[in-house]
Amino acid sequence: MSIRFIPTRVHALIDYVVGPTLVVAPAVLRLRRTSPESLAPRVVGGVQTVYSNLTDYEMSLKDVVPLQVHLALDGIGGAALALIPQVTGARKRGLKHWLPHLAIGAFEIGMAVLTKPEPEKPQSTREKNVARLLATAKLAKDQARRVADAVA
Repeated sequence: MSIRFIPTRVHALIDYVVGPTLVVAPAVLRLRRTSPESLAPRVVGGVQTVYSNLTDYEMSLKDVVPLQVHLALDGIGGAALALIPQVTGARKRGLKHWLPHLAIGAFEIGMAVLTKPEPEKPQSTREKNVARLLATAKLAKDQARRVADAVA
């Protein structure tokens, strides 16, 4: 049983919310522009927005970055977000300097671990038509059997 249950489409939607949110969060929290706890989310959010648009999944602009590389980058970015305030001592300045970083970092790591490693492949038109044809043939066979039983 795989622990990876989050579809890539859901992951993509979350990426397009989290990336820009990380860029603006330091301003919302009124963190100093040059502090490490302010720079880390801006850098991680900006980089994440770029590689999300280049990842090989359903909602990207270009399919350049393999999804497994994307997930690894998410894990690294999440770890960086969680650790920067701890390593730099920003945690001593109050909750707003480390708690959002830790929460979003843990969320990013969780998303990286729980997302399916490949996007779902859409069924081709030919496969759909063959499946429909087989279903129709089975239905016709069942109806022919009922008619034969009724006549006999």
